[in-house]
Formats: sequence, structure tokens, C-alpha cells
Amino acid sequence: MRTRTIAVILTAAVGLGLLTGRFVLPGRSASAASSLAPGAAVSSPGGRAHVAKPVGGPVTDRSLVTAAEFGTVGVSRHIHVRDRFGDGRYANVACTGEKTLGETLGGPGAHFRGLVTTEKTDDSDPTLASDIEDQVAREVAADAGSPTLAENFAERLLLEEVPCQTAPAGHWVYGPTHTIDVAPGITARWMGSYDGDLNTTGSAPRGKEPCGGIAVLRSGSHYGVLEVDACLKTAAMTRIVRAAVTRL
Repeated sequence: MRTRTIAVILTAAVGLGLLTGRFVLPGRSASAASSLAPGAAVSSPGGRAHVAKPVGGPVTDRSLVTAAEFGTVGVSRHIHVRDRFGDGRYANVACTGEKTLGETLGGPGAHFRGLVTTEKTDDSDPTLASDIEDQVAREVAADAGSPTLAENFAERLLLEEVPCQTAPAGHWVYGPTHTIDVAPGITARWMGSYDGDLNTTGSAPRGKEPCGGIAVLRSGSHYGVLEVDACLKTAAMTRIVRAAVTRL
């Protein structure tokens, strides 16, 4: 049923995209929008303020979220950073299936970064911890070649996660979509993750804090997906996602 639902949604989105030139997503919640005004100064981990600007060109290691960012939100265990370049799984397979980023969007490859608290990683992908309990986060990012295409890719990637905002009671579920607008052309949208014992109605419970989640990022011609496995609440997730998209 999940696969059929995703297929129907993606088919409808593609049809609308061909007619209008972009994909259609659920409307933004006003309460979820960032309070930072477009073009405003943002703070870096070192405390200096700068004006974020959309970027383009190749994604480098400096474009990806750092271990230090997670220290600022309370992750105290030592974090190992594992990078690679290529193709592979890019988001929660329960929502996206077993596809790779290349199969979904095409392209020559992407940068993958795993933040883990162990030396033991997957034999086929060093950005994935052997035990999910040791995974802090994982980011996948690439350059689309143009801001318009990056926006298209980001919307398609987010659309894949939307079906996981509903699930049978007792099953884990994503919460509503939050939007962070850092500056024109620099936008992130994220959903919190909720354990099955909090899902009693088929969707995320109101008034409860998430435990990590997933974000889709876009800055200029760059786009990416950030999965946060550490059990971060709303304020911490907002801080991490904003930091990630600002670096991107």
C-alpha cells in the first residue's frame, strides 16, 4: 500500500510539473517558518555573523554539516566524520524505496557524509554505522547545475517523504513540514520523527516533541538531504537544519 501511495503521488506531481514547470507540495505552515528574515545575518559556530548567499559549483567537504554543530545541541559522544563521493541510498528507504540518488534524479554522483560514534561502519558504505544506535546523522548533497533544477530536485525529494507523515497507529511516523528560509534561494524543509508508541491516530501527535527527523536542503544550485538519527527536539533540529543549509 505504501508503494502504491508513493507512486500515485509522484505521478500526480510529475504531471503537474510538466504543466506548470514545478512540483506541487503541501502548503507551508506559518508557525513553522523561520523567524530569520531573508538576507539577515546568521551566526557561524565561531560566533561571527555573515550574510548567507546562495551558492553554486561543485559541492565540497566544507559544504556539509560538521560534527561540531551537533556538540552545540547536546550530543556529547565523540563523533567520527566519514565522507565519500558517488551514489547510494539517500533517505529513509521506508519512504523512498531502495532507489539510489542517481536512479531518482540522475547525475554524476553526490557527496555523502556520515556522522557516527563508532569505528564500525557498513562494509559497503562507510557513512553508515553498523548499528543504527551509533548513527548521529547522514547528509547527501550535490550540485544540480542551476538554481531552478536544484529547486525542482529538492521538491521531488521532499515529496517522497510526504507519505511517511501518515502511518497505521503504532508505526513510526514523520510530523508536519517545517520551513526555514535563511535568505532568498536558501531554504530548508524538515519533518520530525515520532516513535510508534506516540502514533495513536495515524499521524504525529500534537504537542509532542520529535526525536530527530529528516530535512531537504537547497542553496542556489546545491541541494541535499539530511537525516538526523540523534534524538533531537524541535529547537535543536531547527538549529542543525539551519546550520546545514547555510553551509550548503
